[in-house]
Amino acid sequence: MGKRVNAILVGGMLIFMQSLFHSCSWNAKQDIDIKYGVRDAVNQVSSLNLQKEISSVSYVPLETTNDDESLIDGVLDYAVTENHIYILPAKEARVVLFDRNGHFVKTLIREGQGPEEFSGLLFGIQAVEASDRLYLYGNMVWEYTLDGTFIKSYPQKAPMIYERRIGEELFAAVAMPFTPFATNSFGLGVFDKEGNLLFNKNNFYSDLLEKEKTGFTVNMAMALSDAGNSVLFKLGSNDTVFRITPDSIKAACILDLQNSNEEIVRSLNITDFSDMLGERRSGHEIFVQDLFETSRCYYLRCRYNQAFYVISLNKENKEILVEKCEQPGTLKEMGDVTLQHGMLGSRSFQNFPIWGRTQGDELIQIITPSELALYREKCNIEVPKALSNIDEDSNPIFIFYKLKKE
Repeated sequence: MGKRVNAILVGGMLIFMQSLFHSCSWNAKQDIDIKYGVRDAVNQVSSLNLQKEISSVSYVPLETTNDDESLIDGVLDYAVTENHIYILPAKEARVVLFDRNGHFVKTLIREGQGPEEFSGLLFGIQAVEASDRLYLYGNMVWEYTLDGTFIKSYPQKAPMIYERRIGEELFAAVAMPFTPFATNSFGLGVFDKEGNLLFNKNNFYSDLLEKEKTGFTVNMAMALSDAGNSVLFKLGSNDTVFRITPDSIKAACILDLQNSNEEIVRSLNITDFSDMLGERRSGHEIFVQDLFETSRCYYLRCRYNQAFYVISLNKENKEILVEKCEQPGTLKEMGDVTLQHGMLGSRSFQNFPIWGRTQGDELIQIITPSELALYREKCNIEVPKALSNIDEDSNPIFIFYKLKKE
């Protein structure tokens, strides 16, 4: 995964590094006090309580047909509706459509210069079913109906690495890494459909580093949450998990990570490219790689002590549970099979590693045949019977976990 993420970031910077604009800085209020003692809990390994969150599971292998366009070599991003699955392949510039049973439908949208096509590198896709809209995010935003009919496109006015619609014609965004805050980069912000910045937060400074060297590096995590109405964001140098909503940027919760000064600087110093992937990070640091939330808990997947851990933070009783992931190989071996969306997760439901992202009442996970093979060869993990016949030439598999209602 490391090599691919690095390539994506470098490619994105080539497209997005354009002249920056002047914007007003807006400071988020730390107006809540939901603090979790993650540092004290991280060495008390047990198991999470995902079995309390999930009522059922369904497995949906994406079909391969005689049509070469049905073949998917890795998933860069995806969107799911009640009836369809939309795929951005990792190595191809197109949007591929499958139904919710995994049957291949067609290539829905292609790259090109035609009236229905997009151009340039994409970094994300989002379906908003209630509005019959499909958004493609890159150096521009392309807006389509869910059946692939082009509506309009509009340019970005700032370099960004992540963007999602969170309200009627409102978009939350995260600035492109290695752009200095001191030049009035937006950091985190909310934009309107014309690309105008409505409010932002870019005061992620530290006394340990000069302001002109400070910006986002690759040490951050973000996730769409609350059925598309907010974005969660975690920066490596800060213990706060922020929530971006249509009208605010506020703290969702605060982690007591107690990371070193070196980790803080690593996450902010945009002039140091010597360890972009944190390979020299000491085992003592707790690095939040990605996250999601349910109505009951926040879930974090972290690097710590030369291994991966998943951590749940109960919103009601503040209970912290920590589980060490089953690691089937070295980081290089895992990167080679693209462990971006799944695996290396909690085994607290049916003993199979779970990680993903939430949408409505579902937790959605993607695994690849190569991931399954790595687990079969390297770990004592039983692959679900529904996936026992998946061979390494197959397409990725979607797993849908139905979440219990409160």
